Amino acid sequence: MKLDSFSLLNVSIITLLFSLQMPSTAQTAKTKVIDDTYLITNAGFEMGNLDGWKHWSTKFSAVTKEAYTGKYAVKIGPERAFCRQETKVRSNSLYRISAYVKTESGAEEVQFMISDYGGAAKSVSSSLTEYTKVSIDFQTAFSTEQILISLIHPTGNGSGFADQIELTYLGEAPKPILQEFVQIPKRILKEENGTSQLPDKKMDWFLNDKFGMFIHWGVYAAMPEGNEWVRHQEAWGHEYYQRRARDPETGFTAAKFNATDWANLAKNAGMKYMALTSRHHDGFALFDSKHPSSWTSKKDLGRDFIKEYTDAVRTSGLHVGLYYSPMSWRYPGYYDVTGKDCKPNVWGYKTAKWHKEDARAMKEEVYEQVTTLLKDYGKIDYMFWDGGWLSQTINDELERAFWDPGKYQNPANEWPVNDKYITKDEETGKALGIMGLVRKYQPEMVVNERFSWIGDVHAEEGGASTSGDIRNEQYGEKCVSLQKGGWGYRPNSKVYSFEDIVVFLSNCAVRNINLLLNVAPDREGVIPQNQQDVLLKMGNWLSKVGNGIYGTRGGPWQPLFGEYGFTFNENKIYCHIYQGSREFNSGKFTTQSLGNKKVSKVINLYDGKPLLWVKNKNKTITISGVDYTLNPSTTILEITLTEPVYLK
Repeated sequence: MKLDSFSLLNVSIITLLFSLQMPSTAQTAKTKVIDDTYLITNAGFEMGNLDGWKHWSTKFSAVTKEAYTGKYAVKIGPERAFCRQETKVRSNSLYRISAYVKTESGAEEVQFMISDYGGAAKSVSSSLTEYTKVSIDFQTAFSTEQILISLIHPTGNGSGFADQIELTYLGEAPKPILQEFVQIPKRILKEENGTSQLPDKKMDWFLNDKFGMFIHWGVYAAMPEGNEWVRHQEAWGHEYYQRRARDPETGFTAAKFNATDWANLAKNAGMKYMALTSRHHDGFALFDSKHPSSWTSKKDLGRDFIKEYTDAVRTSGLHVGLYYSPMSWRYPGYYDVTGKDCKPNVWGYKTAKWHKEDARAMKEEVYEQVTTLLKDYGKIDYMFWDGGWLSQTINDELERAFWDPGKYQNPANEWPVNDKYITKDEETGKALGIMGLVRKYQPEMVVNERFSWIGDVHAEEGGASTSGDIRNEQYGEKCVSLQKGGWGYRPNSKVYSFEDIVVFLSNCAVRNINLLLNVAPDREGVIPQNQQDVLLKMGNWLSKVGNGIYGTRGGPWQPLFGEYGFTFNENKIYCHIYQGSREFNSGKFTTQSLGNKKVSKVINLYDGKPLLWVKNKNKTITISGVDYTLNPSTTILEITLTEPVYLK
């Protein structure tokens, strides 16, 4: 979908160091401490290779003899690099994981991260040039069977090193703490680069919709060798890639594309909004761009697919969303925006002065295309930016200086946009930056943070389970590809099951996160049948339990990963119960504390059947007679109170 999408997501949530019921002093567990390092394959890299660490997102890592102990360690880098391993662990347990790390330069860092354990990703980092021990305490969930260990070198010409990773079992996890209703903090709007986030009133539709259709579609759908990253993966030149795309027999023809069919499928799936890739990293635009350097469907096929799509989605009553990638592999200058420091790339571009002007031209095309999308296609409700990172690395300061992502452009910018593609603010006469254009032409459009601005919503990505607490202060959206193994079409690809997607959606809803589920149409514009089948099953399920999803908010209690979570709306609480629940086999479910709230009715939302319940001394209620077989992956119970969950 983008750079190393999963990795960028992990780095973006490093600051979210909260986790579910994680004791602050895990080392005080009474159980005897046990060395579980054996669960990690090649924990000290003494095999002399990366066996065990060949996770799909391990990149730019290699074994080195610059070890802390023994013969070998791992070298991560230069530039953005990763080394990862999925490791089996004991469920419902307290752990400490440690490693010895160092960097080549104190101006860089190496990060040690743990995720997928049942809480939000946790990390520690070091910039020291001598090997230093770092450690993380964490608690695995009741249903957790494996974790993801990550070693990351975020950026820089040097590298990071790691050695002697150790995993220590500290005992059985304590029982979950009885919860009262969470206090929902008032969301404080953030402002950055002269533009403020949208207020809650303008975010309500997005938070209410909960479930959307993502669509990755472009000329890459005609390339069976890969997916949306195929040009990068194969290091194809632009002329070859373009020739393949234009082949009338095997290329991107869109001969069966019908936007109304897509919108109807989304509606039947219970989705409330859609987002189509107007341009991906290969630079091919599905609309009528007027920039002379542009490569578009209008020029190649005589069709403006974004016009057809936006008209159809708007007519269907769904909210209209787009995806746009500012990065483009068509420009060598993308990897060398200053013309003085070309970053590693698969095409072998080397530093050249002319790259700076090439990068400026890339930026200019972006300004023309973004302005066109915002002005010429009616009301756009949502924009998924993707790829504001220069050189496929993260350098926030350079990105902001280059793109001018805020309200105004810097008049002294080193990469100025030609006056022909500038829109000026009527009051000040200043040239508008990216968010200035957004708020001028689409003032109510929700955007994410992937274009060097804080965003109205935070994008989470990938097939890892959603975890952590309710997102109250920063609203979120998780995007997942229904097709396994890429976002763009690949022939005969397997898909996540209906049950998998149910859990994805529920896990998001209980945390105030939307689920944007991606489909991958083929080169003719047809969404594969196995993807359609899952979507139609989702629609049938949501027709029965939609009240527990749509229009709700996460709460009034925090979720417990793999076991349960909650949503609420007015005077109703919805209990989302998963197969990992400790009570799953009993036909019962016990809530958290209701305080002084009174219950009038409890039903199984799937069939509407009333359920028996009793109130306990600790102010919880225990519900009995729950039929978990109706939809074992996620059962939703509806509790009706005699008054609103939260009094206004």
